[in-house]
Amino acid sequence: MISDLSSPREGRLNGLTILRYAHTSGNAGGLEQYIFNLTRALGERNQFATIQMEIIDKKERLVETTASHGGCRLTKIPLFVVPDSLEKSVSGESASVSDKLKSWLVENVLCAPPVYQMFTKNYLRHRKVPRQPGEPQGAGAKTRELLRRFNVNLIVLHSSGGADASEILAEAEQAGVPVALLHHFANDRLAGLSMRRQMASAAGVAGVCGKNVPNYLRSRFCNVSDGVDTEFFRADKAAPLPENYSTPILLLPARITPSKGQIDLLKVASVLKKRRVPVTVAFAGRVDSPAFEKELRQMAEREGLAGQIEFIGQLDAEQLRDWYAAARVLVFPTSHHEGLPRILMECQAMGLPPVVYDIGGTSEGLLDGRTGFLIPPGDVRRMADAVESLVKNDSLRADMSQAGRRFVEEHFSLRSLAERHEDFYLSVLAAHRNGAVAN
Repeated sequence: MISDLSSPREGRLNGLTILRYAHTSGNAGGLEQYIFNLTRALGERNQFATIQMEIIDKKERLVETTASHGGCRLTKIPLFVVPDSLEKSVSGESASVSDKLKSWLVENVLCAPPVYQMFTKNYLRHRKVPRQPGEPQGAGAKTRELLRRFNVNLIVLHSSGGADASEILAEAEQAGVPVALLHHFANDRLAGLSMRRQMASAAGVAGVCGKNVPNYLRSRFCNVSDGVDTEFFRADKAAPLPENYSTPILLLPARITPSKGQIDLLKVASVLKKRRVPVTVAFAGRVDSPAFEKELRQMAEREGLAGQIEFIGQLDAEQLRDWYAAARVLVFPTSHHEGLPRILMECQAMGLPPVVYDIGGTSEGLLDGRTGFLIPPGDVRRMADAVESLVKNDSLRADMSQAGRRFVEEHFSLRSLAERHEDFYLSVLAAHRNGAVAN
């Protein structure tokens, strides 16, 4: 039961049926957790139905299921994808130089006003969005079937830019059902041609942070942000770790992949070692690349850190809560295409100060100098300075711990997340009724 959702405005989605789609499977990752939290939060405030299309890579699991979350009746519809293709799918890795050049050319050449009106606008209208690895076949056909089975009022796309999203948008247009598009990565990805084409078809566009929204979308964009269960993520509910650590723990809970910053955290630990500040580095997350894990272990060996590094694997929510409580600092030197990393809100709810690179929407997830520290990307020495100050200064850490908890309670509760989504959905539905584009 979520205890922070009572509001005089609850019930605004009563009677509606919402169809969701995302590249999700189960409830293990960031996007999966976002949708799970959102479903619970909205179900505590509204009596409505959700049909959720998600991807499955095992044919024996292609079974439709139903469940209830408070007032939400949730029906899950699996779509099959080839197992190997999931590993090759776009996952929001850090942007390369060529990616940034393409974005600049799109923004400043193809979408410059004269060129856009004379060429690009018509080109986008007829351009077929290419199919990407990890996309299910038949997303459009399944959407057509579901629109016939259910009286759907609104479609919410949590994944976009691919052929599957284009198929769903086409079916929605044919059926006259409005589509709200919710972007979960850094907003610079919205500048691409496929995204622009889909944005033009959507009745409303939102994201999880307000940073770097492309010019063409600023008048339409809604920041719905993120939320965490502040009653679950409480330091007084954590259990002790099975093992005692004699040195302060620096925690990085993220997939073991180069863009998430594990190498830079080892560099930070190496700097601290030279300053005679011993620490334990804890990497929590699934291993996307065994070769990269091997590289990390070899680096730790070279730097004399082999006895100070722990690979603790993918944690469930309770285990992660315990590690948040045991750690001294959360360190997140990410170069990933971040939207708004939920770990920033979770750790601050637990009273754990974060030190993070200022990239994507990370700056919206903390108050720099008050609840944690934002560091220029790649500045390992400055990150080491911030971590050292938190490791050594108990008073500073206590002040940031208290301020961080208040910050999350005020801005990232599940109640506030639900209210922002309700506002967004209702604005899209109202604009659709009025024949206008939602703001």
